[in-house]
Amino acid sequence: MKIVLATFGSRGDVQPMVALSLALKSAGHDVLLAAPPEKAAWAGKLGCRFHPLGGDVTAFIDGMEDAHSLSSAFRFLSYIHKEVSAQFDILPRIIAGADLVVGSSLALALSTVAESMGIPYRYIAFTPQLLPSGSHPFPACKHHGLPTWWNRITWRLGRLFDQFNLTLLINKKRKQLGLKPVQDAWLHILSRHVIVASDEVIVRVPQDVEPAFTQTGYMHLDQSDQHLPELETFLSAGPAPVYAGFGSMPKQDQASNVPLIVGAARAVGRRAVIAKFWEEPSQFSNTDDVFFVKGYPHLRLFPHMAAVIHHGGAGTTASSAISGVPQIIVPHALDQFYWGHQVYLSHLGPKPIWRSKLSSQKLAAAIHKCLSDDLIPQQAKAASQMINRRRSLEMTAREVLRALDYK
Repeated sequence: MKIVLATFGSRGDVQPMVALSLALKSAGHDVLLAAPPEKAAWAGKLGCRFHPLGGDVTAFIDGMEDAHSLSSAFRFLSYIHKEVSAQFDILPRIIAGADLVVGSSLALALSTVAESMGIPYRYIAFTPQLLPSGSHPFPACKHHGLPTWWNRITWRLGRLFDQFNLTLLINKKRKQLGLKPVQDAWLHILSRHVIVASDEVIVRVPQDVEPAFTQTGYMHLDQSDQHLPELETFLSAGPAPVYAGFGSMPKQDQASNVPLIVGAARAVGRRAVIAKFWEEPSQFSNTDDVFFVKGYPHLRLFPHMAAVIHHGGAGTTASSAISGVPQIIVPHALDQFYWGHQVYLSHLGPKPIWRSKLSSQKLAAAIHKCLSDDLIPQQAKAASQMINRRRSLEMTAREVLRALDYK
């Protein structure tokens, strides 16, 4: 069977689809992955047949001054509007001849294009928050733990805004394709039966969500073992360090956080391993208690950490959980606030620290909480034993193929 997987976003949006692509390929299917062009070499090296989709997302993110200001939010919406409009032009060529297409993240034109070409379609959500529910707010809302009536209001407001944004764009394109308009473009994108690729041990999908769903578990990518002798020497030289990495965030924003992270780690007597996505040297590059890593697999690194500090992406949250390590989430935007709240409710970490309120003192207190509160590391270890990443990937692959039952 010829299957096209399409996704658009940062590495966190692409990596699980790479895992799915390889799983379907190993099952004997002809699989094509369509994703941002800067991921072509990486995906090809892993064995994925690849087609570029849209512009360079990484370059766009790196061009932002920060990721949590109102101006950045409007710039992001404008960028996505342009990219989704362009998807209607390129996707017909990409999916021509496919027996099945699967979308995720910001591949928002795929549902309509697939419908116009008569190709079965499914959508994979990496976070339950994408499904309308009274248990959580609309993704643009940062505040969680509020009453059900408030969450429902945020969804109504989100849908009202969407009528003049995504739904308007989708229906304009649908008219050009000779298709009937949709009342709610987002529900149309999610499809009749959405796949939620996230782990129940962190949060179960609420039963009141729209539409029907199957929760399968996060799709982890098996990467070949990497050996970095300098890192291994650093890890063996003392107690487990803390990790900090804010992937999918502007490079400038990441670099500016380093002194704050190092100060917090030192305040509690811990060394730090920091993910480095920028080229310039750091003032801490030659210190004995700080080690910088680039592109090192999370699943190989995280089990050696005392705690993981990250921005709250679905993938990093899932990788921390399966590694059995406490996590401290510093959300910047969108569903990162959701994951921060769910990690706290699941006792996998302390309360999240909003990026706009981050300080060395607050971060040091959060690290201390992870190290001194026995419940958090115990719960983290217990959660990791409940996750079967092979079963999650196999279940997702099987569920994808069930799209043919919904024709």
